[in-house]
Amino acid sequence: MNNGPFNRIILSKASVAGVALALVGIALFLILWSVLGQLGAQPFARMLIALCVPPAIIAAILGVYILLPKPSDKGDT
Repeated sequence: MNNGPFNRIILSKASVAGVALALVGIALFLILWSVLGQLGAQPFARMLIALCVPPAIIAAILGVYILLPKPSDKGDT
């Protein structure tokens, strides 16, 4: 029985998911930055796109995760 205010298992899973999403965001930024640089994009547009697109993709991933029904929720009505 866990008497503390936090469930360590859930907290560790959330931490792993957070680190994974952070790494995805960093990787997307670097990929977009290099691709837009090779395409000859203007520096302001390059920075704006590289900074705005990764959080939008991460938000879409989280939105899909939240909206998809989980197997344990199917029996609950």
